[in-house]
Amino acid sequence: MTASSRHRTALTALALATVFSNAGFVLFKASVLAHQPFAVAESSWFLAAHELAPRFLIGTLLLAALFGRRVLQLTPGEWRQAVFMAVMSFGGCMLQLDGLQRTSAATTAFLTQFYVVLIPLWWALLHRERPGWRVPVACVLVLAGVAVLARVDWQTFRIGRGEAEVLLSAVFFSWLILSLNWPAFTANRAERTSAGMFLIEGGLFVGVSLATCRAPANLLAPYASPGWLGLMLTGTVLGTIGPFVVLNHWQRRITATAAGVLYSFGPFIATLAEVCLPAVISRGTGITYANQPLTLTLVAGGGFITLANVIIQLRPSPQPGQSEARANL
Repeated sequence: MTASSRHRTALTALALATVFSNAGFVLFKASVLAHQPFAVAESSWFLAAHELAPRFLIGTLLLAALFGRRVLQLTPGEWRQAVFMAVMSFGGCMLQLDGLQRTSAATTAFLTQFYVVLIPLWWALLHRERPGWRVPVACVLVLAGVAVLARVDWQTFRIGRGEAEVLLSAVFFSWLILSLNWPAFTANRAERTSAGMFLIEGGLFVGVSLATCRAPANLLAPYASPGWLGLMLTGTVLGTIGPFVVLNHWQRRITATAAGVLYSFGPFIATLAEVCLPAVISRGTGITYANQPLTLTLVAGGGFITLANVIIQLRPSPQPGQSEARANL
């Protein structure tokens, strides 16, 4: 495969991953709604962990089926990357899914984009460099977008718990994505580090599920629901495992700017999906999840955050020698 065809393949694969991962927010929201009747009196932390545990354990099994048992034969360096990614993803996913229970899929997708602003900020701090004017301007735009989307109460200056959790999840995701192209991990094999990450993360979610469960019967109850099982499996393959494996393999083959701009369109995909998919899903699963209106609040708040992403991505290219160390966004 030539360099140009490899680049086109990477762009196509990452574009499809962006579509499915962001439409996946609607599947995740629907899955939580289908799960709630089987988790009466349980905490939202239990619900989040219990939703996420099977996704990552199934992801481990899928990779083992594709690559064989050797996919879990990692080198020490690959295990270090897998552990780091698992911890970052665990924290981000727990906060994001707990927040998703309190806000819309579209708002969650837009607020998660905060990681695009955080990555160059972390880079500047790590290398003791001035971030340039784009980072503070982008931060102000993100804060404006958050204020609109979260409907900040200006008398108490508070935002909702769901929105705050999603913003905090972006901190974890920024470090996860920043690590994908760290020089120390360059030689690691994507499918093996992904499998190790999924296995560790699945175990962490199982542990939280057991630790927070108030009624042991609730651990197995949702598995008797075909509607929940269908949503969970679909969200696992299309919204979680598939996109991450694609990112881990193909992201290193395009520039940070191209990847970042591509991902910036993700929340708009989530918004369009939430405008038309919930009613269809509800008819097939019996849940109550209405199509969400395209409001001025969503358009304005999302517009601020998207503009911040574009400003960050249009920064000048790094000097030769720096670009290899810069993590793709």
